[in-house]
Amino acid sequence: MSLPLLSILAFLCTACALWLSKHAALKVGFADEPGGRKKHDAPVPPIGGLVIIPSFLIFCWIAGLKEIVPWPLATGLLILLAMGAVDDARSIKPQIKFIIMILTACFVVIFGEAEINSLGNLFGFGDVTMDFIAQGFTVLCLALLMNSINMMDGVDGLAGGFCALVAFLLMLVCAGAGQWQAFMALSILLATLLAFLGFNMRTPFLNKASIFMGDAGALCLGLLLGWFSIKLSQGNSAPLQPVTIIWIIAVPVMDAFALFIARSIRGLHPFNADRRHLHHWFLDAGISPAKTTMMMLSLMLAFALLGLGAEQLGVPAYILFYAWMAVFILHTAGIMHPRGYTLLTRFMRGRSRGA
Repeated sequence: MSLPLLSILAFLCTACALWLSKHAALKVGFADEPGGRKKHDAPVPPIGGLVIIPSFLIFCWIAGLKEIVPWPLATGLLILLAMGAVDDARSIKPQIKFIIMILTACFVVIFGEAEINSLGNLFGFGDVTMDFIAQGFTVLCLALLMNSINMMDGVDGLAGGFCALVAFLLMLVCAGAGQWQAFMALSILLATLLAFLGFNMRTPFLNKASIFMGDAGALCLGLLLGWFSIKLSQGNSAPLQPVTIIWIIAVPVMDAFALFIARSIRGLHPFNADRRHLHHWFLDAGISPAKTTMMMLSLMLAFALLGLGAEQLGVPAYILFYAWMAVFILHTAGIMHPRGYTLLTRFMRGRSRGA
């Protein structure tokens, strides 16, 4: 089966499955109810991940991509899918969720042989190798990325749009490097995400989301993107530097890590929910959810293109890393001291009213 046909079938089958599952979920009461920090005004089924991930795995199996999506990764995805579904239905304590995420990441790293062994010339003094801490470091990175995408899933189309954007950019990298099997797997992932965004991202044809990603989808997509990021940045034939990856995924990772630090300093649990995420600053400034999503995705694309472009121009890895850290420190300061974002908030509110 040709790649275009396979991707089209993945898109159509995922869209049909989402439509059918949406009505079934509403009938049985599996829905995210409005109230509290949630701004939607009607029950919305969080079934996005429960359809996207099985569709992705099935079509990868049909395409014969078992080396790109091996059984340890598939098993890890199914574990997270089950945990996320239970959490969406009944809620699981953050500590238990984190333990399951760590154990799942350990399983994938050990049995899937996915390790971050080198960080490149990160500080300007030669290559940084992880040696005996490689597996532990990789597990922590995967857990951070999973949490980052889950925490970003607070505006219609944002988490799904980010994952689709990263999948597309990694597809271009694979095409340039001639890694066609990884290209095929990412194209299938992109097709399933585009089908989901048809129900989730606000457009002139959709004024609000009718399906949410859910914890199941956000955590699984974090693991998937982490897997592909490792495979494309490690080894002698890797087409990307490790530092370029952190620019591609910069915005959600910076936001999540900054919040972990800010909450810990304030004596709160790092996984406590609040309205201090970057997208909340846009919303609280009076920007509509649709515009917030587009502005956030534009920012994410800008960071990714900056990293990819700098690598193509031969900018040293340590310069990219120090620049990334400078932006991260500034954002963390803004999160810890909200007054630091006051002028930005006022500016955005003024622009919104002017529009």
